[in-house]
Amino acid sequence: MKNKQYKLDIIPGIVLALFSIGYLALIPQIQTFTGMGATPLTNHFIPTLWGGFLLVLSLWIIARGFRKRKKFLEEGGKIENTSLKDAIMERREVIVSFIALTLYVVLMGPVGFAPMTILYVFAQILILTPREQWKKNIVPALITAVITGCVLFYIFRYMLNVLLPIGILKVFGL
Repeated sequence: MKNKQYKLDIIPGIVLALFSIGYLALIPQIQTFTGMGATPLTNHFIPTLWGGFLLVLSLWIIARGFRKRKKFLEEGGKIENTSLKDAIMERREVIVSFIALTLYVVLMGPVGFAPMTILYVFAQILILTPREQWKKNIVPALITAVITGCVLFYIFRYMLNVLLPIGILKVFGL
């Protein structure tokens, strides 16, 4: 087993556990809507369920990482420190994806759902595509992003009647 294989479980597991704890801590701030009062389930149920599952899964990933670490040490492996720069470069796609997702969420209000979805899908396709294939994938990525953004906007806005941030599309009367 390679030296850092167990780190690939422990570190993401810890990040996910912290995220899920923060997510669960924010659930009480959701304004309770009981509807007609016919069900004991409120709008806290699904976020609590998802947050709880994410916490359990992240704890499982951490435990798996520690089991791998123990096995690595039992096999005579030697733990070596990895520099932060090397760790970041190894997982740059994941880090850049989180940055892109954060920008997507933060800018969705002022820019709007459809334009930000188009930009996010386009950026995410390029992030996950090897750099040497960018030239041949730019046009298909752009087409995919535009179709995805427009179709999702239409489905959510007009078929499901979900209020989405319009942002700069107000100019067009949407």
